[in-house]
Amino acid sequence: MRRLAIIVALVGLAVGASACTTSPTVATVGGSVITKATLDGQLSDLASSADAACVFATEFGLSGSTVAGAGQGTVTTQAATVELDNLVLSRLLSEALARRHVTLTSGDLSAARTDLTAAVAASLSSDTQSGALPPACAGLTANPVAGLPSAFDSRIERFLALQEQFEAAVGHVDVSSAGVARYYRHHQAAYREACLSVVVAGSQAAAQGIRTSVSHGESFASAALGPGADTQVTPSGGQLPCELQSALSSTFGGTDAAIIAKAAPGALLAPMALADPSTGTTYWLVVKLRSASEAPLSSVAASIRQQLLSSTAGAAQKALGQLVRDTPVTVNPRYGTWKGRVGLQPPTPPPSATVLDPAANQAAAVLGMPVPVLTT
Repeated sequence: MRRLAIIVALVGLAVGASACTTSPTVATVGGSVITKATLDGQLSDLASSADAACVFATEFGLSGSTVAGAGQGTVTTQAATVELDNLVLSRLLSEALARRHVTLTSGDLSAARTDLTAAVAASLSSDTQSGALPPACAGLTANPVAGLPSAFDSRIERFLALQEQFEAAVGHVDVSSAGVARYYRHHQAAYREACLSVVVAGSQAAAQGIRTSVSHGESFASAALGPGADTQVTPSGGQLPCELQSALSSTFGGTDAAIIAKAAPGALLAPMALADPSTGTTYWLVVKLRSASEAPLSSVAASIRQQLLSSTAGAAQKALGQLVRDTPVTVNPRYGTWKGRVGLQPPTPPPSATVLDPAANQAAAVLGMPVPVLTT
């Protein structure tokens, strides 16, 4: 979900804001009021659901921090401040889209949920591999999006849909089902899947020998274990999964990927040199194109949407920055101060000498229980 960079910057700034207030109004955004009941209701979901806390930490830059507070049914003040930032930004985006006469559809919300699921899975996989899994996600074995409380699920899904539709509107791209299908039809070559057989050798001479053996009838499965093959690097059975052109470019480099793209199915290509930048080693590849066909739209629709939205990044960041600066936002002083260029700023903490336990003050927790809705 880390889509609009300015959103990440804003929610990542505030740490330690107090959220104890008897006022029914937490903030006003233009003519829209955010009540304490609204904020507390959302904090309650974070305090009571491990899945919600994990998704929140993963998608809003809290990977190195906890979400749960020190007491039962609480969240940290950092999490509370991030959530208030999210509420303000959600209102800003809603009003901006309304002025553009853009209304979220069920399709927009469904697409946003698909994107959220994929983003969380990718983030957790990356964090696990790097050893930086958020504390809030420890012990979870399934994608937490599937276990989100209904209300939290709807809110975070809508927040992402607002971001995506703002990007689409500002960048003048169509990410509806029809728009994605049209882009797919006009860019068929980019969605050609190549299925390759590959044997990796340590020298050009060894690769040429393997190619000769294969051209005389030896199977790639046999060649992958035979003389000259680097069995530590060669894929199992000499087979790679079918991949799009973009993936081939990442694996083989642009020049060799272009050669593969032009090859006819069944072609046994000349040995290709491939340098490993991490070790400086050069390998030689024997490659055969087993088959090539267009990937079905259903398998690439999500990536097309992401590509179209990514193309609007510069325009969207500029427009959102202007929106944040121009929209009047006020925040209850007990929650901090809103600054148009940097977002929510926490109030100055009291001097350490006046606090019984300064360490507890820095790690203060905010009650996450809902309260009756108070109207103004």
